[in-house]
Amino acid sequence: MQPGVDSRAMFATFIMKLPKLLILAVTGAVLGSGLNLLVVLVKMQHRCYVSETEYYVAFDKGQDDARHWYNDFTWNDVLTTDLILGRAMELLGDGYERGRVKEMIRADILSDVRYLTITVKGQDAAQVEAVKNALGTALEEFGAAKEEFSSIDKIEDLEIVQEEIPYFAWRSALLGSFAASGIGVFVTAFCFCMGSAFYTKNDIKVRLGIPVCGMTFREGHRKDRGSTIEQRQAEKLAAGFKRLTENNAQILLMDASDGREAEVLRQKVLATGLAEAPRIQVYDAQRDRGRLGSEDERIAVVVVIPFGMPYRERITDEIDDVTLHGGRVAAAVLTGADRIWMRLYYAV
Repeated sequence: MQPGVDSRAMFATFIMKLPKLLILAVTGAVLGSGLNLLVVLVKMQHRCYVSETEYYVAFDKGQDDARHWYNDFTWNDVLTTDLILGRAMELLGDGYERGRVKEMIRADILSDVRYLTITVKGQDAAQVEAVKNALGTALEEFGAAKEEFSSIDKIEDLEIVQEEIPYFAWRSALLGSFAASGIGVFVTAFCFCMGSAFYTKNDIKVRLGIPVCGMTFREGHRKDRGSTIEQRQAEKLAAGFKRLTENNAQILLMDASDGREAEVLRQKVLATGLAEAPRIQVYDAQRDRGRLGSEDERIAVVVVIPFGMPYRERITDEIDDVTLHGGRVAAAVLTGADRIWMRLYYAV
């Protein structure tokens, strides 16, 4: 239902959110690492013993095509056949289940197809050694029996060791970081596109249909009254209130925050001499609702809208209540604008 997204306003909003997004990314990395550590600690209670044995596969002359057949996938399939695993089960004897032994073994071709690495993994070191030896014998017999091979010989037999489980994984940290920062980016974009918060005077004009007579800036950090944008907006605010006071007997400042934002603006207006105290008051529904439509009083309601806060739904409800009782909403003021955000937006 929005007339369009102000891309420059969105850019300025994302720039202002960068510190929070970075914090989210760091938090996500910490959480990802912590979750990975929990998984590792659980795995540590069931650490396996690992055996790695490397074999040299000598193909017979004239069997060049066989080099292409026997890859990782092929060897993992062949290992589980009766010719190799079946023979290994005969050598192992009773006490071993074929399905369990099948889960313990894996074949890898790490570089050259002639070098085959057989990995055996299990929770009992004696079983791992027994399976490794039986599988080695069966594999050598397989090489001697098949015409594709001259032989399959063991060339390196590493010591059986416990499985190494790294406590920290960069992948988990990066995944957590990307997930958290991605959520932050999505929430920022979603909230901005919802159009509930007001960032510019044009936002107020387009979404509420109310002319904006000025803008105030947030007090405190990075205060710079000498900047061009602040001087220009101060002049516009002064001109707006001058016109309002000339055409109306009283100005009522209305917000959707129980008068807090309106009172801050009222004090600022009084401090700068833009209006006299009796002629500018904070709108009180109980007190002022009954005289809004009075022809004897010239009352102008000025809507006070804080910068960057989800406010559209609440202030729309307040505006509807005023107009329902015959009140006239003359203008709006955007208050508490962020200086850095405005400089990014206006490129000054």
